[in-house]
Amino acid sequence: MTTIQNSDLVIAAGTYDGVLAGWEFRHEEETDKTKKQNINKTKNKQKKLSLSFATAVHEGSVRSLCMGGGVNETEPGPLLSCGYDESLKTHDWHKRMTSSGEIRTPSDFGTPLCSAFAPPTCRSTHCIIGFSNGKVCIYKKRDWSVQHVLAGHEGGVGALAVHPTGKMALSGGVTDGKLKLWDLTKGRLAFVNKTDPVSTRGGKAKYDPINSLVWSKDGDFYAVTHGVHITVRQVATGRALLDVDMPSRVNQVAFMEGPEGLFVAAACNDGSLPVLAVEDSEEESRRAIMAIEPVDSHLAREERFKCISCVRDYYVVTANSAGVVSLMNLQGAVNMIMSDSEDENENKNVDENAEDSDENDGSDDDSEDTELAVDIIESVQLGTGARITCLTAWCKPNDDQLKENASEETQESRVKPGQMKKEEDELAMNKKTLKRKLDGKSDVAMDAETVKKARSLVEKAKKLKSKREKKKKNKVTN
Repeated sequence: MTTIQNSDLVIAAGTYDGVLAGWEFRHEEETDKTKKQNINKTKNKQKKLSLSFATAVHEGSVRSLCMGGGVNETEPGPLLSCGYDESLKTHDWHKRMTSSGEIRTPSDFGTPLCSAFAPPTCRSTHCIIGFSNGKVCIYKKRDWSVQHVLAGHEGGVGALAVHPTGKMALSGGVTDGKLKLWDLTKGRLAFVNKTDPVSTRGGKAKYDPINSLVWSKDGDFYAVTHGVHITVRQVATGRALLDVDMPSRVNQVAFMEGPEGLFVAAACNDGSLPVLAVEDSEEESRRAIMAIEPVDSHLAREERFKCISCVRDYYVVTANSAGVVSLMNLQGAVNMIMSDSEDENENKNVDENAEDSDENDGSDDDSEDTELAVDIIESVQLGTGARITCLTAWCKPNDDQLKENASEETQESRVKPGQMKKEEDELAMNKKTLKRKLDGKSDVAMDAETVKKARSLVEKAKKLKSKREKKKKNKVTN
């Protein structure tokens, strides 16, 4: 597994005051030119996340941030910010956030609450925005014109997530409790699912807002959160592989995927960071670990996690209410989950009479290095504690991913000679069929009996026609 230190990483965060800030994480190797340069390099190396910009972009809070896929996979794409002032602003990362454009949203759509590019990772062509009036608007990224408006939800759109292929999108309602799947190629609704109501008053059900939606990297799974509930479903079967309640409200979730399997990390309102394994198992119990323990209720206001985003493997970026942005490695938490399951299997075959060996083993246990569930690589604070409302991150793919993506593109573009000839023959047949249709002719497949009936009918019609012509001639001669 490659380390994040060998990759370029960019992070953007929006605040309640309308400020947009960005950090860059770059690995710099030491050079042996002069002693002074080595000292400077060491200082720079200690602070891995450096603030690139921090500027006010909206009048009011920044409600959503999303980063699209660029033409080149080795560089971050465009950044879009949605503000409470009912405006959308595009930014160019290479110009250090010099605003490259502003779009005013329709006046009757309300505040843009969530956003996502389609496709989300590479060569994005469209952008989807969810508004407070429930509309889902599809913009063309080329000129930022409105291509289509979907009906959306009743009471606002709380979350959006675009499938890795860019052909589907999930949206969650704020008050109607509905999870909708949209077919972006046809611009219509494909599926609707409803969450369980929290309470019922006066015959009307009340639902928790769906505040987080995320697809897995391969698009085979999706996760949805509402209130304290986390659900992970498999797309092919619709089966819930994970369906649990957390001790406090879940603000956002992120998928993590590696050799050990698929996991979900959750940013909770009590300052905790649980990691849960996603498994296709019929057992009611699920493997999980609390990577960061919850904070006391009177202190959780500053320490609660607001946002979380996975950048690669088990590396995540988090932001809390105190304005602290952290880059973490949750490999230790995953190892603990896997080791616990292995220990349970081993304990089934161990005898209970092992009290004499406990004292001798104590010294060995103390000498071993204990593995931490969380490795906090770097943490930075925005200002004196700005309230962060949203976060997005981009990480440069490793060499293996770039090679894999390049091979997939070459396979798709490569066409065999036999297949090309077959496609040309089909195209020629289609042209002939179209010409027949234009000439008023059509190809009809008939069996022998049908052909005989058709011929007999034609002969009868000819006889009737000849008889009528003879009658006409007789009348004229008379």
